[in-house]
Amino acid sequence: MALLLQGGMALAAEPALRQEVICRKTPSCLLTLMAHLPHAPFPYDGKVGDTDQPFFDRIDAASGQRLHQVGAELAYPESPHYRDNRVLIHLPPRFNPNTPFEIVLFFHGHLTELNRTLVEEMALPEQINATGRNLLLVAPQMVLEGRDSSPGKLYRHRGLDNLLQDVSRVLQGRMGRPFAARFNRAPVILAAFSGGFRATAYTLDRGFARKDQRDKRLRGVILLDALYSDDDKFRAWLRHPRRRGFFINLYGPSSAALSQKLQQEWDHARLPWYDSLTGRPRPTGVYFLSVETRHDWIWMAGPPHWPLVEFLKKFTLPNAPPPTRRATPPRLRK
Repeated sequence: MALLLQGGMALAAEPALRQEVICRKTPSCLLTLMAHLPHAPFPYDGKVGDTDQPFFDRIDAASGQRLHQVGAELAYPESPHYRDNRVLIHLPPRFNPNTPFEIVLFFHGHLTELNRTLVEEMALPEQINATGRNLLLVAPQMVLEGRDSSPGKLYRHRGLDNLLQDVSRVLQGRMGRPFAARFNRAPVILAAFSGGFRATAYTLDRGFARKDQRDKRLRGVILLDALYSDDDKFRAWLRHPRRRGFFINLYGPSSAALSQKLQQEWDHARLPWYDSLTGRPRPTGVYFLSVETRHDWIWMAGPPHWPLVEFLKKFTLPNAPPPTRRATPPRLRK
């Protein structure tokens, strides 16, 4: 009886995660939903990065709200900018849960709201579909509608692990426990546009429980005009002796300074890097791809057009053959 009571208490400690289904078993998706997750980047109450400075450093006298100072003349109130805990999860229509798959974790840029920007304007689920690969998209809401690259809970050790555990719980409830177990082992690709650079940098630095786990599970990093700061964390990962993942940095004039600095360091160290994606992809290759496209359009125009799609097609596994007649199709729970 005591054991049963303890088990009941453990279950009570994990309430159901609120979810909003956007698309289910249509030509556009197997499943697309917004999940409200406790380990989403926000809300966040802690320090700024590696400093001792509190994230909310003053109070607005008029509203009583806590403020986060972004620049010398810019501060945002806690609500609505740092309260949104939604995470977009998308499984493409031809997703096969019974064969190897990879997780694309996408960090968006400034002035973004998930539905308006990622689903409608950037058509991110449609881009994942267009790869023709067995991929699963996870895209958390970062700072809501603000010019701020703060990654919130991803400042913390195991930030990515904790977020993916939440996603695993959501998918276990809909796809079953065996699928969740496969999800917990699936390779991860980090992709970022613009201000998503900081979430990517801190994820590389401390997002996994251990560095060996990161180096085993991380397939690669894709930056779409997203190298503006925290280059020490990118550099530490790139120079790590057990790194297995690729690095693609597609950059325009906006982020050229730091990108070219990193290129020069690679040249001085006599380390190989590539300025095009022609030929056979190199699983641990370092790619610096310079374009003249204006910043706001790089995610779409590249070149190549829809660069995220083209990069993922190059560096992810081709879809496995369709399942045999005996295979059980995925059964989504309502």
